[in-house]
Amino acid sequence: MEGTVYQVHSLNAGKTETLTFGSKTFDSAIRKRPVNRRVWVHKLGIEEDEQAYKDHGGTEKAICQYPYEYYGYWKDLLGFLETEALFGENLSTIGLTEENTHIGDIFALGEARLQVTEPRQPCYKLAAKYNIPDLVARMQKSGYTGFMFRVLEEGWVSPGDELILISQDEKRVTVAEVNRVKWNKKASAEEVEEILSVEALSKTLRETLSKRRKM
Repeated sequence: MEGTVYQVHSLNAGKTETLTFGSKTFDSAIRKRPVNRRVWVHKLGIEEDEQAYKDHGGTEKAICQYPYEYYGYWKDLLGFLETEALFGENLSTIGLTEENTHIGDIFALGEARLQVTEPRQPCYKLAAKYNIPDLVARMQKSGYTGFMFRVLEEGWVSPGDELILISQDEKRVTVAEVNRVKWNKKASAEEVEEILSVEALSKTLRETLSKRRKM
């Protein structure tokens, strides 16, 4: 519902560093930490946040969100829990999930305006960080992926700012629906076309799903 307010558990940013987890060494900014002062949010994300690879970030995936209420779900698997940025997300939120969020929904965060573009694509770095080889598959199966925002309007954001729903996309295609179709190679042409009909869908996911038309 428009005007719904969601609590931000933590606003996080990180710098790129060379990390070694087990036998893997790679550059990553996955170890994010809470921001403790007002920061500028621009078209590529939070000013203090970095991305190591071209497939991460960009204007279509400027800010990553993950529901804080899912943290408990992963406790037994991980054996412990970090209290912020469990999966390297910029926003840990309460009450905002893949099931109640649509591609194209627009939110206010401080002065910034954000729009949902696609589900988050879990990558091997998460598996490496926690030394759980099938973590990516587990996230896909659970549907607990979180999602990405583009920045429609730049602005100042402070710790403690709430995420406020400004408008819902008219197509009402949830992030959860996109996840189910994205990872189901047997999804119908109609299901794929429904997602492609959403104007706000990210360019990268649109290209991926458009290829299904030729298969």
